[in-house]
Amino acid sequence: MKTFKAMVVAAILMAAPIIFTSCDSNPYWYDNWSWGDDYNNRPNDSNVDNEDFFVAMAKTLAGQWRGDMMAYALDDNGNVIDSAYYSTDIEFKQYNLQSISGTGTQYDFDAQTDQLLLQRDFSWYIDPDTGNIFMNYKEKNNDGTTSNYIMSIDYNDLNLDNRTFTGYLWSNDGYEVDDFWFNRYTETRATPTINVKRIKMVMK
Repeated sequence: MKTFKAMVVAAILMAAPIIFTSCDSNPYWYDNWSWGDDYNNRPNDSNVDNEDFFVAMAKTLAGQWRGDMMAYALDDNGNVIDSAYYSTDIEFKQYNLQSISGTGTQYDFDAQTDQLLLQRDFSWYIDPDTGNIFMNYKEKNNDGTTSNYIMSIDYNDLNLDNRTFTGYLWSNDGYEVDDFWFNRYTETRATPTINVKRIKMVMK
């Protein structure tokens, strides 16, 4: 998997230019803590256990984020065969203040016209063994049924703090990877009447 990942990231960098140039109950180290790279490299304090660590991570993740997303469709060999660029708003909600899971909604806009192209609801959770973030999107099929489309953010690809959220979203089937760079926001984006028109990439 690591070899595949390295190959895909290299393909992404070659295929396109880089376009992305508190709660009182939190542990004391939380305010300035950043998640990503190596979750074992964390505050050396006997009071900080896995539960504190991942609950604090979930509290940082919770909220509204806005920024750029480049979605890449991949073939069987991990080569980029199509791409789409979005201006994205995404919101994560915790089930409760001590949970490491919750729900959310993602809005993908045309970066030029600000037209809403796609709105998707998802559920999410943080794997306490790896720190990876899993997102389960509910996809609507043509026959009216729904199916699960699971994507994940590897902890080693993650950069998350109170202001910035960046990384790669990998699809479970291996045919999509999204490169994203988000910043925290609180105001609501003004949008015209929603006319959802999904842009379909070439997916297997």
